[in-house]
Order: sequence, then C-alpha cells, then structure tokens
Amino acid sequence: MIIEVRKLIFQASSEGTDVPACPLYFYGFDAITPYRLEPYAAMVIQDGKIVQFGPLPEVTPPADALRIDLAGRYVMPGFIDCHVHGGVGEDFCTADIQGLAKIERFYAAHGTTSLLATVYPQPEGPFFDTLERLVGACKGDRPTRILEGIHLEGPFMNPSMHGAIRADYMWKPSLGAWRNIYLRANSCIKAMTISPEIPGALDVARDAAMHGIHLAIGHSEASYEQVSEAIDNGLEGVTHIFNAMRPMHHRKPGVLVGTLLRDELFVEVIADAVHVHPAVLQLLLKIKTHDKIILVTDAIRAAGMPDGPYEFSGQPVRVCDGRAYLVDKDSNDISDTLAGSTLTMDQALRTMVQAGGATLTQAAQMASLNAARILRMKHCRGILAVGKNADIVVMDKALHVQMTVKAGRILYCDPASHIGLRPDEVVQQAAS
Repeated sequence: MIIEVRKLIFQASSEGTDVPACPLYFYGFDAITPYRLEPYAAMVIQDGKIVQFGPLPEVTPPADALRIDLAGRYVMPGFIDCHVHGGVGEDFCTADIQGLAKIERFYAAHGTTSLLATVYPQPEGPFFDTLERLVGACKGDRPTRILEGIHLEGPFMNPSMHGAIRADYMWKPSLGAWRNIYLRANSCIKAMTISPEIPGALDVARDAAMHGIHLAIGHSEASYEQVSEAIDNGLEGVTHIFNAMRPMHHRKPGVLVGTLLRDELFVEVIADAVHVHPAVLQLLLKIKTHDKIILVTDAIRAAGMPDGPYEFSGQPVRVCDGRAYLVDKDSNDISDTLAGSTLTMDQALRTMVQAGGATLTQAAQMASLNAARILRMKHCRGILAVGKNADIVVMDKALHVQMTVKAGRILYCDPASHIGLRPDEVVQQAAS
C-alpha cells in the first residue's frame, strides 16, 4: 500500500501508532545542537536514535528513508520539564491513565518530550496512592508516553514557606518516612524538593543523594550557612528560584544568596514573566549563566484551559488572564499568592529569548540539556548528535512548535505547518 508522509504524521499524532521501521530523513533545517547553530543540516533517525547528523551534503539518506523537508525551520532537542503538576484539566495527583495520556499529548504539542510528574504533599493514604499510580504509568508502554519519572515537591518542606501548597500536608522529615516513600516508588523518583533547615531533613537528603536522586532546596527559609551545609550533603539544585523563599537581605543571607553565589547549584526558573520579572530573568542569566538555569513550567491542571475556577493542593484556585492565584477562603476573592502557572515549555523558551536576554542556543540548553544533566540523562537526551535518542522539537522562526518527535515517533504535527506537502518531496513509502 502507499503511505503519504502527511497522512503518516497525523496517524502517529492522533492514534499514537509508531512510525514505520524505515528510517526518517529530516533535511534543510537550522539545527540548534544546543551548543551551536548548524545551518542547512540533515539527520537520519532509525530505531528511535539519531544515526546520522551534520551539514546536509555530509548526510546520506538510506534508500528506503522517509524524507521530510524542514527548510526554514529550527530543529533542537526536545524540551525536558522537570517540574509540572498537570494540565488540560488533569492533575498528576489524581489523574487516571487516560488523564495522564491527555497531559502527555498536550505537552508534546508544545515541544516537551520528557517530563517529571510533580507531586505535592498529601496525607499519607492519598500520597501513596498517587505514587502507586505514577509508578505504573512511568513503566507503561503507551505510545504517547513522555513521562520519565517523579519529582517529589516535598513532603519534607518548611510549613512556614508553604506558598500555594497546604502547610498541613507537609511531613516532618525522618529516615523512616523517607525510606517508606522510596520503597513504594524507588527508581521512579528522579528529583525531590526539600527544606534542609528542618530537623531530620539532612538525614533524608543524605540517603536520597546516595540513591542518585536530584535534591533541590525549596519552600525554605534556610540560612546561607544551612544552604552551604546542605550542598555538602547532596543538595544540587533550587526549586523555582525567587518563589517560596525570603527576599535577599544584606545582613541575613539565605536561600537566594546561596543560590546565586554557589556555583554547585542548578536553578529552576518559571520563565513566564509573571513569577519572575523580565529584568530579574536577565539578572539571573548574568549571574548564574545559561549553564546552570533550568526552564520549568510548574504548570497546574489549568494549563491549556480557559480562565476560571480550579483546584490545587486541596485548595481553590482562580485563573485570571492566564495567571493562577489561590482564592481567599474568607472573602472568596483571589489572593496575592500565585498557585503554579499555565505555562508551557515553548512559551518559556520564547520568554527567555524575547525578554530574558538569552540567545536561542542558550535558551535551548536551558530547556533541555541542563535538565538532562541533573537527571543523569545526558548520555541519551538534550543534544543533537549520533547515538542520542531522537527526541526532537521542530519550530518555526517565530519559535512556535510545528512537530514533536519522541524516540523516533512523531507525536505531534501542527496542521498548519505544511510539512511534507511539496509534491516532489512528499515521499510515497511502499509498505507490505
């Protein structure tokens, strides 16, 4: 039978079916590796891996390759979001497998090829139910899967810095409680946010670090000295910098000074120009540099949905003009407390380029490679190179997503992109 490229793309996107076993040949694009821009490049993908990559004249497509002309577009590593709570009306703490697939399809349409389901603190029963569901989902073999693991935003955090998370849901740190959590989810836990100043938290941090979990400080009022001590005990990162932490004080340095001063620490930033002002994004880039900044969304179930009432961490939330706020229980008016975001990773990339002062190569690194580094995935993700997973996002020159590829599977293609429509380049692939 004859398969036309465009039909194949939409079959992969809407039905989740794999692309054929034949290689994919992308050509004519500007590659963001992300260390450099390689103009007029080409790549061959086979068995979910990049098997050839470089300047177009140096890449030889196999005879049976499916050819896709990407002239006038950027190709860069797929985005990795290591802090996201949900989207399209679904929350990772409550979603069933159909809800999880909805979340995955939504973020794939915005260029995300890997994400961590971020779990906020809950009472013990619901918390362990959430972990059980997510562990099963992380190991599932569904074609839409971009879920790579779990980020525990807590439960061992400082209630006095709870932000939009319920303070009464936070747990007192203990090795016993932590080991019970790890027993339930073990290798699926990739990252954990913790407040190291709470008694018992460093014991938990040391044990988690020994299991290779990325530890980030967040919802914390630690002193600079406590941040330094935590670094020596496994701390590697900072959760949503500037949010849920004290402002900088010149006589009482705390988390923020430790974040900016200590080169060991990677920092998450919610680059929506709401959580962090554009001028502060520029300052962060100047101090930490693009090698240490990780773009995240911290998006909640309201992402991809209209303004209106929602829920987060057992609390009412209202979204106005795309901004999510906790609702004051007494007045029923919105409070000043931001409750996550409705951000997507492609929007975060555009914000860093258009308002944050980053070059496109820098922003691409902050959207993918840096997360791959902290999650011990650099060997297979975050870089366009032979041997890496074919996790790729295709964007137009205005930085809007046109195609998303995960391990060689085309998960999304913008209907208006006209990819594969040139008559002389629309490949007709014979299949038995």
